[in-house]
Amino acid sequence: MPVREFINFALSPCPNDVFIIAGIILKKVSTQVNWNFCFADIETLNNWAIERRFEVIKCSFGVWKEIHEDYILLPVGSAMGFGSGPLLVGNELFNSSDFPKLKVGIPGEHTTAHLLFKYFYPGKTKKVFLIYDEVIPKLLKGEIDMGILIHEGRFLYEKYGLKLIADLGEVWERGTGSPVPLGGFFAKKNLSEDTLRTLVSDLERSLKWSWENFDEVLPLLKKFARELEEGVIRAHVKTFVNRFTESLNSEEAKRALKVVKGLLGIKKDLKDLVWGIEK
Repeated sequence: MPVREFINFALSPCPNDVFIIAGIILKKVSTQVNWNFCFADIETLNNWAIERRFEVIKCSFGVWKEIHEDYILLPVGSAMGFGSGPLLVGNELFNSSDFPKLKVGIPGEHTTAHLLFKYFYPGKTKKVFLIYDEVIPKLLKGEIDMGILIHEGRFLYEKYGLKLIADLGEVWERGTGSPVPLGGFFAKKNLSEDTLRTLVSDLERSLKWSWENFDEVLPLLKKFARELEEGVIRAHVKTFVNRFTESLNSEEAKRALKVVKGLLGIKKDLKDLVWGIEK
């Protein structure tokens, strides 16, 4: 018997998110709830989370402060890691002294990319908030001078002759000694403990199946992806789906979460913010 008849889950169509739920979508793993998936870009998801629209939602850690009273972070599904942070690129290798007079394209006001940019450069710039896949086209048209790349874009900038100004993830890693926390799966706190346990179990088993059957998952990833090149899709998954995606119970993951919650001004302990996390 399912714990709930339906669970409405909003997430991105990016390869890392779809990879995690592929076993459920393709009906390769048995589930104890009926999942109803809705896909949107990350900034739309962030706004939906602020509006409390879905029972389970993928959103940026940059919006954690706004939602933590009503949503709890699930220990599976997060995008967190070393060497996986957003990249600041431009048509030229600008110096930080140039930044105040330049337009920078940012993939959403509430994204972790924006949070990391402010961590890297707290000064004033002319910010233009965009959907993430609009950043490269607007750079190439000269409508912005710099742009922050996430998702597939971070693997493609050299192809377009763009220059790497700063690896924002590397800046974070040097400054904090922790992996970059990009986004996670959040569930409403009013769901029962049994329901939350079931959700985590379904996602864990789906992720395990996907790793064991990557070639079978690939056509599904291509169906949703903005960038269809197989090499880019595989690199995307291997960059953003890792041991931190499987569990947030490592000391490294907990340290990253503590750093970002402190940066955001969240006062609660991790045990009140992450379901099932060990002390």
